[in-house]
Amino acid sequence: MTALLAALLGKRAAGIVGGVLGFIVPVPLILILAALAWVHFDKSSAVRKAVDDAVTELVAGAEIAALKAQAAAQREIAARSADAAGEARRRLTVEATARTNLSIRLVAIQTENEMLNDDLDDLLSRPVAGDCAVDSDFIGRLRGR
Repeated sequence: MTALLAALLGKRAAGIVGGVLGFIVPVPLILILAALAWVHFDKSSAVRKAVDDAVTELVAGAEIAALKAQAAAQREIAARSADAAGEARRRLTVEATARTNLSIRLVAIQTENEMLNDDLDDLLSRPVAGDCAVDSDFIGRLRGR
């Protein structure tokens, strides 16, 4: 590698760059080894165990709180579903009552219509006077109503 640098930069520059690279490359390796050693020894320390226990307890507490919130939400959904079902039953009852009342009223209207048609047929079956005058029977019925 030094020969390649010497060919590209010259001997003096290759010596400077080679010296800098020779110092810089081992530094990250030393830092990585130090970090790994710190992690290894840190796992066995009492402070680390206390932190791990606290984190575990915090996570468990958060999970319990989330489960409680989920259970409360499910109870709320169940209550609203029960309310919606009750409202649907009430509407069904009101609709059935309205349909029954409507059918009774329709039968009454049809009966009244048939009676009025019979009265109309009765009136039409009587002959009209030749001079188109109103007879006394018709006038009497008008006054009676």
